[in-house]
Amino acid sequence: MIDYTLAFLSSVVAGGINAVAGGGTLISFPTLVELGVPPKISNTTNTVALWTGSLLGAIGYKNYLKEALPTIKKLLIPSIIGGILGGYLLLYTSQKAFNFIVPFLILFATILFSFGPKISKLTNHIKPKYVFLIQLLTAIYGGYFGAGMGIVMLGSITAIGISDIHIANAVKNTLAFLINLSAAVLFSLYGKVEWHYATLMMIGFAIGGLSSSLVSQKIDRKYIRLLINIIGYLLTVYYFIKIYII
Repeated sequence: MIDYTLAFLSSVVAGGINAVAGGGTLISFPTLVELGVPPKISNTTNTVALWTGSLLGAIGYKNYLKEALPTIKKLLIPSIIGGILGGYLLLYTSQKAFNFIVPFLILFATILFSFGPKISKLTNHIKPKYVFLIQLLTAIYGGYFGAGMGIVMLGSITAIGISDIHIANAVKNTLAFLINLSAAVLFSLYGKVEWHYATLMMIGFAIGGLSSSLVSQKIDRKYIRLLINIIGYLLTVYYFIKIYII
C-alpha cells in the first residue's frame, strides 16, 4: 500500500507540474524506478499514465481551445507520427541500453528546463515552415522519454504566431495528450506496462493536471521551475552514481 500511495501521490504532483510548467516526468518516473520497476518499464508505464493529465490539462484551458484549434490542426499529424516513432524507438532499445542512458536523459531534460527561456527565444525565431519538423522531432522525443518537451513546443507554437500564453498552453497540452496517447497505445499493445501502477497514476495525473491548469494563473512558475531544476540535477547525480559507480 505504501508503494501504491507513493506512485499515486507522485502522479498527482507530476500532473500538476506538467500543466503549469512541465517536467512532471522528473517526479513520477524516478518514483517508479525507486519502487523497483525496471527503468524501461517505468518509462512506458509513466507514459501510459500521464496522457490523462495532458487531456485534463487541455480541458482546463477549454475557454481558449477555439482560438487554439487552428494551430492544433497544423501540428496534429507530426505529433501523432512522432509519438508513435518515439514509442517504437523505445521498444527497440534494450533494457541494458536504456539503463545506461537514463542519467543522460534526466540531465538533458533538466538542461531543457534550466535554459528554457533561451530555448524558447531561439525557437520563437524559426520560420513557420520548419515548425512541422521541429514538432515531429519533439514528438519523437516525447514518445521516447518526454521530460521537457513542453518547453520546445511552447517556443515553436509562438513561432507560428501564438502570443497569448493561455492559448499556447491549450495547444501544448492538447498536443502533449496526442503524443503521449500515441505512444501509450503502442506500449499497451506490446504489453510493456505495469497496469497496477498505471491505473492509479492515470487518476493521479488527471487530478493534478486539471486542478493545476485551473489555478495556473495564480501560481508563480519561477519557484516551480527552480524546484524542478534542483530535483533534476540531484537525480542526475544520483543516477550517475547508482548506475556507473555503485
